[in-house]
Amino acid sequence: MLPEISLDTNSFEEIVKKARSQISEICPQWTDYNYHDPGITILEMFAFLKEAQQFYIDQISDEVYKKLLYLMGISLIKRHSSTTNVRIVTENSIALPAGAKFYINGLCFETTRIENIPGNIIKAVIVKPKYGSVFKTQFNRNSERGSTVIYPFGKKTGVGSEFLICLDKRLEKGKAYRLSILIDEHYSVKRNRIKDISSFAALSKMRATYFDGINENEIKFDDSTIGMIQNGDIVFSISKDMALSVEEGIEGYFIKFCLIEDSLDVAPAIKEMGFNDVTLIQKDTKAVFLSKEQAEFWKSGGVKIDYYAWNEINGCYIDTTKDKADKIAIYEEDFYKNKVLAVGNGLPNQCYDVGSGGLMADLLEILVSSVKDKGFFRQWVKVKDFDSSGPDDCHYVVDEENGKVCFGNGIRGRMPEAEIRIVSCGFCSGSGGNIKAGQSAESISLPKGGYGYSVCDAFGGCEPESIEDGFFRARKNFEEKERAVTGNDYEKLVMNTPGLRIWDCKTLELSEFSGEHYENEVRIVVRPYSENGYAALSDAYKRNILNHIMGRRIIGTSVRLYSPVYIEANVYMELRVKPQYLNSENRIKDAVREFFSNIDGFGAVINYSSLFACVNGLEEVMEVYTLYIDAEGGRVSRNRNGDIILPALGVLLLRKIDCVVVN
Repeated sequence: MLPEISLDTNSFEEIVKKARSQISEICPQWTDYNYHDPGITILEMFAFLKEAQQFYIDQISDEVYKKLLYLMGISLIKRHSSTTNVRIVTENSIALPAGAKFYINGLCFETTRIENIPGNIIKAVIVKPKYGSVFKTQFNRNSERGSTVIYPFGKKTGVGSEFLICLDKRLEKGKAYRLSILIDEHYSVKRNRIKDISSFAALSKMRATYFDGINENEIKFDDSTIGMIQNGDIVFSISKDMALSVEEGIEGYFIKFCLIEDSLDVAPAIKEMGFNDVTLIQKDTKAVFLSKEQAEFWKSGGVKIDYYAWNEINGCYIDTTKDKADKIAIYEEDFYKNKVLAVGNGLPNQCYDVGSGGLMADLLEILVSSVKDKGFFRQWVKVKDFDSSGPDDCHYVVDEENGKVCFGNGIRGRMPEAEIRIVSCGFCSGSGGNIKAGQSAESISLPKGGYGYSVCDAFGGCEPESIEDGFFRARKNFEEKERAVTGNDYEKLVMNTPGLRIWDCKTLELSEFSGEHYENEVRIVVRPYSENGYAALSDAYKRNILNHIMGRRIIGTSVRLYSPVYIEANVYMELRVKPQYLNSENRIKDAVREFFSNIDGFGAVINYSSLFACVNGLEEVMEVYTLYIDAEGGRVSRNRNGDIILPALGVLLLRKIDCVVVN
């Protein structure tokens, strides 16, 4: 660890004493060292300046700390809004514009896009699996969707499996709808969270269609569920009118999902689904700066609007009318009078308060009026700091913690000299927006009789990160292994591969393989999770694992992945038990299963004497006549003690126990 260096080590008295002791050597003629001497007065003045200077040199400002964090790859987290889902209960279809406000527990939440809600229209679902029989269930209009777990492609999936959603009324063409899906997670190995959907190689591929009375029309959709393996939404629209049809004796308007590629590790299970869920962001947008096309989707009630046209010659915006506008600033009525932040005075380091607490830096945008040309506004650029700004750069910094907008000093960043106008602004409650589920959501955008409630805990809200928390996060990041050097590093990265369920993995010694191998090659055996325990490593799993670890390996290192070799073990026992014990056979088998459950990992050894001691040590067993272990499925070896040694890729699975009991 580097030593901590202090530059402020001398007091005023020490500096004066040292300087006074040097007078006789430098100037022997100077003999009066008393306080009344003008020379001593000047010496003390410079001692004071030295003490003050070394004090300030020894200090590290917050800006320096931020730069140090940046050098370590850490940028302080800004204030962030929480997110939640609200279920809208309504009999009729409604459309919510972007920016529609909901109030939950006194906090403002907003929609971020147009939300078309057709009402509670799911009438039934039908599952036509490739393997197994057809499953169908009908819903009551007022029932919740969580009463039955539905396997959309059957409990054993396969290409060609179909999942049909029957609606009791048609969806309108040209409108975007959101089918929200909540997955049931009952499997013993949890799926790793997927942070970046775009980098994940999907385990399956679906095709969606609907019937228009003549043909089956394909639906283009955006799927954040990634083939119904995680909670999310399927957003889609239809281009033609839906027509009635009959499937399995049920009449309605059908949306059909067909599985056309299948590398699924487990069968997806749906706990809830519906068209009535809306994603809300906890923020209170006071102004928003949009293009003319985007503004069509924003709410139009209770707002005031300014119109701007782009002037190519001057590279700025000018006030204009609605028909000539390129960009539109939409304001809440109560904020419109505050749209002028200030009038710049041309002085350095100007700072202006924006308003109430909870300012969001990412939402703030400003225009600054031209001094010479009335009605001309230049859009200034938001930056983290002024370190890279020149005297003519139109830059500003947002201080979230204090709710201020700050400008440069004329050397680092330009100084505004005219009207500063806010065109985009929003506030949020940060971590205070992480509310609990089940709370009522009120909105004037809902029709009479309609209401909403939050169906999940709000998450993601946070306050601006402090410098202390930033350094704590940096230290934590250094402790986490993001690079693969040792075998343990590779195993940890493989186990944490996003979107996969992995039972176990192991890096293998090259000596365990015969034939050609390379010195810089890493070989890893990976056992994916499956309900029956026999899963092989699919191509989709290999792609995801390699995508996750290849950028983290040492340059020049190649990685090869292997599927496990499953070894089935059969145990045959013949033994004598005490007559007073009932159901002794079942207890003996349970003891053998527990013994084998503790034999974990690849290339394990089944110790014959340990198994014999396990059985013979049971209270109900008097004598063991015969105990034999048979293993099949790979290159299994057996030593002179009767122990079974699995190959390097071998995984043991206990298949059968034959127990002959003699009383």
